[in-house]
Amino acid sequence: MTFLQRLDYLTTGLPHDIAVEVWRGVVGPLFEPRAFHPDQRRPTGSASGAVIGDIMVARVVFGAQSYRRDRDLIARTPDHILFHLYNVGGFSGRISGQQTTIWSSQVAIIDLAQEVETLAASSDTIALVVPRALLPSLADNPLPPRLDAGRNRLLAAHLTALRERSTLIDEPDAEEVVTQTLDFLRALLDPSRAEEITETPTLAASHLALAEQTIRTHLASPELSPEMIAHEIGVSRATLYRMFAPYGGIMRSVQERRLLAVRAALSDPLETRRLSRLATDFGFRSKVHFSRSFRAQFGITASEFRAEQVALAQKDARSDLDVLHDWWPRLGNR
Repeated sequence: MTFLQRLDYLTTGLPHDIAVEVWRGVVGPLFEPRAFHPDQRRPTGSASGAVIGDIMVARVVFGAQSYRRDRDLIARTPDHILFHLYNVGGFSGRISGQQTTIWSSQVAIIDLAQEVETLAASSDTIALVVPRALLPSLADNPLPPRLDAGRNRLLAAHLTALRERSTLIDEPDAEEVVTQTLDFLRALLDPSRAEEITETPTLAASHLALAEQTIRTHLASPELSPEMIAHEIGVSRATLYRMFAPYGGIMRSVQERRLLAVRAALSDPLETRRLSRLATDFGFRSKVHFSRSFRAQFGITASEFRAEQVALAQKDARSDLDVLHDWWPRLGNR
């Protein structure tokens, strides 16, 4: 099994001048990062992600800074669309031709053919980059800077799930994942479907994504139950049971979601929580229960798995940008 190549650009612990240059290189094809004012230190950030076929998904964490994309940068860099979920933080400024404010749990839709000028708070985000050529049906319609609450929730759930899955996808499955993501985005962003968007066949499966998002949000809650999940996503309990019947039932899926969420966290080089904290945060009754469940599911202890991932991230962590800069223009053109 060959997993996707990952690129980890981690600037924590680097000398500040080097961290600044790495960060500018990582975000350079998208924006010019700037300090808020002359007295502020030059901004930095870190990114951990993967290219899935012709799309790119990453967790991106950065300090307070401003971002600019002017006509000169637009002319020199690839024409992509950025879907940017802010789990923590946010920004205010001009994107996609409109003055916009984005805060936690909202997704910014940034058309990179448009100029950008924003002021961003310290943020923890998930970024999905899609070449415009892969979404030709949207060419004649201006993209909104953000969606209504219902569609924003669907999009946030999809981005979160895609980022977690990116640590598990192998190369032969990449094309199918890209196709599913593009079909989802086309349906979600089609203005003619705004009224009945959650009822379209393409997005019917998104109730599963919403259910997973609800489970993910409430993993540590003792109130997590079929009744609560059904209420959160707006379906009956019977419908929820039918949705999860092919997967062994809703509560089995909750347990698997807890384990997959921990595994994804342990695969993330930006994750620093202790195992005991992770066990609590993801709803396990005790560290012993968590340890036994993890080993039974994955055939390795959680601490052994984390050690493997740390070693892999340290081996693959980059300060050179040649590979990343080669990927940007190739996205959507292979």
